[in-house]
Amino acid sequence: MIHSVYVTTEPRTDGFGAQFQNIIFDILFTYSNTKYHYVFPDIKSFEHNYTRDSGFTERLIRYMNLRRYYPNKAFHTVNNYKTTSTYTYVENNLTQLLKSPTMNTIKTYFYADKNTYFDTHYHNVAVHIRRLNSDDSRLDGTETPDSYYIDVMKTIQDSHPADGKPLMFHIYSQTRSAEDSERCMKLYNPSGDNDRIKFYLNSDLLYTFHGMVFADILVCSRSSFSYCAALLTNGVVYYKPFWHKPADFWRVA
Repeated sequence: MIHSVYVTTEPRTDGFGAQFQNIIFDILFTYSNTKYHYVFPDIKSFEHNYTRDSGFTERLIRYMNLRRYYPNKAFHTVNNYKTTSTYTYVENNLTQLLKSPTMNTIKTYFYADKNTYFDTHYHNVAVHIRRLNSDDSRLDGTETPDSYYIDVMKTIQDSHPADGKPLMFHIYSQTRSAEDSERCMKLYNPSGDNDRIKFYLNSDLLYTFHGMVFADILVCSRSSFSYCAALLTNGVVYYKPFWHKPADFWRVA
């Protein structure tokens, strides 16, 4: 008698983007490279729970909307993938895998009962600017200069068809003080009268992620948070290179 093999993602306690990406990669690996069955991991916590909300972890898990489709039955023996052991295969085949039936299934589950909060009269551009925060001291990714994001925004403006929907830019970032917030807004809207730029500084984590996924164009930072959004979005992706490989159809900025 042949017994089914069940696998899952090794437990992590870091950010939402990193953990969600790990789950997506493990599912893609499982159903494209093995005969195993994937079950949803037993997630204990995520970083960035700034308000110390007791329901924070459960809220993020529910937002993924994958647990019910990959249930972890208590009577199964489940093997853990070793942290990022699936990454090499998935990244080397990312273009193909992001167009695969398995990824379509993941996106169908994820998008169920979700809608955009953007005004669809505009062509909405989400710009993720990774900056230091109280839960993550990693400098890598935060040092990307504002000039980089401003240049990408200008490229998008210059290439946008004149007869298309008007552009609306949505700036998502974190700041550590009111002065930081004021500086950010002055950099990206110097005159203060550009009504085609909206700022979401220190916004709720899921509100930010939701906007990045539903944007017509996503400008990524060197961050697993926006990289994970890029995996799920149906929009155009401007990718900022870091240690994860891009899909061939992303625009490497």
